[in-house]
Amino acid sequence: MAEMKKKKSNFSLRKLIYNDKYLIIISVIAAIVIWIATSMNLSPETTKTVTVPVTADFSDSAAAKLGIKCYGDETFDVDVTVSCKKYLAKDITSDDIDVSLQTNVVGSTGNIEVPIKVTTGENADFDVQSYYPTTYKGFFDVEDKKELPIEISYSNDDFIESGYIMGEPLLSSETAIIKGPKSYVSKVKKVISNVSINERLKSTQSYDITLSAVDSNSTEVEYVSVDTDPAGTTLTIPVLKQLELDVSTTFEGKPKRLDTSDFSVSYSVNRVNAGVLEDADISTANIGTIDFSQLNVGRNSFDFKTDSIDGLIVLDSIDTITAVVNVPSNYEKKEIKVNRNSVKITNVPKGYKASTNAINFTSVTVIGTAQHLADINQSNINFTVDLSPYSENIKTGVLEYSLTASLENADNCWIYGKYSANLSVIKE
Repeated sequence: MAEMKKKKSNFSLRKLIYNDKYLIIISVIAAIVIWIATSMNLSPETTKTVTVPVTADFSDSAAAKLGIKCYGDETFDVDVTVSCKKYLAKDITSDDIDVSLQTNVVGSTGNIEVPIKVTTGENADFDVQSYYPTTYKGFFDVEDKKELPIEISYSNDDFIESGYIMGEPLLSSETAIIKGPKSYVSKVKKVISNVSINERLKSTQSYDITLSAVDSNSTEVEYVSVDTDPAGTTLTIPVLKQLELDVSTTFEGKPKRLDTSDFSVSYSVNRVNAGVLEDADISTANIGTIDFSQLNVGRNSFDFKTDSIDGLIVLDSIDTITAVVNVPSNYEKKEIKVNRNSVKITNVPKGYKASTNAINFTSVTVIGTAQHLADINQSNINFTVDLSPYSENIKTGVLEYSLTASLENADNCWIYGKYSANLSVIKE
């Protein structure tokens, strides 16, 4: 123990200080410390410009409580120039600078310059020298909106190939919602898309289009937005091939064994110039359907509007085509007495009961040749009311319903006319 104490007592601070090796190390460390301290204190001043991104947020302002919204840039940059020691400059970023809008100055509508305020933290090692811009310029107003139809304008009219025509253009949305400051929304007179097609079309094409809200001078109105379907607005241009087609009609309700070879059908126009889809299987201009329940003995006339013809566009200046069907004179009419027991009600909605209260006729007209009419009586006649179309909004009480008439075991004759019955519907 005495020996250990003796060894410890050999350490001497005096010896350490006067030891050249240790003295050199201590001198170097001291020099470095002094150099760093001196450099920091004597470092030259410099300036640095920092770009700070800012969001224009007025959601918690007094203006927002008054229903006033800001219409301007949602985000903008402020360039802030700071002064600092040169060795600190590289470490200063936009996170060290707070830029805000003095939203309390907004209390009315119109163009307003909102002051920008720039501050730093309490322990910041730099000072703000200047910044730009010093104000945020925005237009302030209450929000308004209105719905307008979409109009299409073409930069050129000659984009359809020869021998083809353009059908009625189709828009995925016919209207658009205009939103923005009330004073600017009131200036919007229409929503338009200027479409440029630089090819000659031979088939139907679709295009994604952009919409603009414009005033009476066709100048785009600022600050307003045009809202449509989130997927955007699509314009479809049908391209139809020009053909000359024979006029035809379709007959429905024809008795299975009826020979119509002696029936004559004529038209006010026998052929029309039409536009049809090139890949559509259309060989005639079918102007519409004629039901046998509409055919009486003798001359029957039916008018069809040309703008209602399915699958084609009539290019001639014709509004109406008349079809005349002549039922030969060897066909006769026979009146047959009926009663409400002839009416059958089908597809009554669950939870309801229906019964025939009364029929609005006493007899029906059956047409056919004398030979085929001879054996027809009340037992051949059936009437049906299908309530399935009314299942969603069935009404109780006594109401009038149309009847579907049919002949049983009489495939050479038909029932002429329209018939109805009053049904009593009650809830179970």
